[in-house]
Amino acid sequence: MKLTIKYLSALWAFIVLAGCATPVTTPTIDANSIMTAAAGTAFVRLTQIAAIPTATTQVVPSQTSVPTATVMLQPTSIPTIEPISAVVSANSRVRGIPAKSDQHDLGGMLKGQSVKVIGRNDAATWFFIVFADSPTGTAWITTGAVTFDKDMGLLPIVVFPNGLEAAPIMLPPFIYKVTGTPLPPGEPPAGWTKYGTLLQQANVRVGPSVGFVSIGVLSPGAKVTFQGRIADNSWVQIAYPSGPEGHGWILARLLQAHDGFSDLPYFDVLGTPVTPTPENAGADITPNATLMGDVTATPQPPTSTGAQAEVTNQINVRSGPAQKYESYGMLNPKDKVIVTGLTLNKYWYQIEFKASPTGFGWVASQYIRVTGDMRQLPYYNDLGTPVP
Repeated sequence: MKLTIKYLSALWAFIVLAGCATPVTTPTIDANSIMTAAAGTAFVRLTQIAAIPTATTQVVPSQTSVPTATVMLQPTSIPTIEPISAVVSANSRVRGIPAKSDQHDLGGMLKGQSVKVIGRNDAATWFFIVFADSPTGTAWITTGAVTFDKDMGLLPIVVFPNGLEAAPIMLPPFIYKVTGTPLPPGEPPAGWTKYGTLLQQANVRVGPSVGFVSIGVLSPGAKVTFQGRIADNSWVQIAYPSGPEGHGWILARLLQAHDGFSDLPYFDVLGTPVTPTPENAGADITPNATLMGDVTATPQPPTSTGAQAEVTNQINVRSGPAQKYESYGMLNPKDKVIVTGLTLNKYWYQIEFKASPTGFGWVASQYIRVTGDMRQLPYYNDLGTPVP
């Protein structure tokens, strides 16, 4: 699935308050006007396939035919964008960019407050909201702090091609509807070792995050054929006859891989093929790196007590113990880390990570080989709060 996005017109122009010497009247925030302006200046379209040849990424098994890992995510034409009402579920800070930065702190929202959501970042870890106390009339709040009852796949995707300090661009949501009953994924072809078995019920989505619409549900025991992955192997692309170009995406931790994910092609967080692969690309493959200017953080040598461990796969270090939390950077195979805590279900480990604001981060335990003693480490709940 290859999406060629062409940005036309000027970048999205936000409201600018000028004239330091002249008193400035705070503008009245009109969500509909904001969204109309955004849609008008952030126009994107799908390049016509007939006019421009589409490169095809293939995975070559040793003895069988080749499932093609070409996928087409089709953005809608510029939609009528309406803010979606949601409720703040936990006291939270509001930022001027989708990252935890004191420099861009715009204030806070209290649990129970209503909020108008008008978009999301590419990784679906931050909501773009209407915020009257911001000079632009908009702000960012983490998705974990908001109860959002609608499908995130209906939201526009806000990206930063030139880094977080530059102007953002709003992409229409990738909408795809399956007519009738979705077709089953089918058995893996003979000789193809890259497949897995579902351990529990799983949504099949049009892109590699919970921010994309679901196009079907697979039951435990279903076998799926792998055709791609994102950098940290948290999402895997599968053959799905009812999906766009016959493909879909599943959360990798919901399945048991028969022969791992090695040799599968890489895609970014918008589902676009990535070249070169993460082993050679370094910072280019950090989720959001291509669009948001992030860099891969080099882990610092362990400096305090804890359980020594080694990383087995390239993985994200997140701000909390779940995929929904933002990434602080990435670790590579054979990096040495210190484990300082773990969740009650042992799916996530807290580690020392100097690049984070707190000096700690969270990693999926399945990609960590612990060599030290973990018996005295503290436990945390699913929100990353210490358990007494």
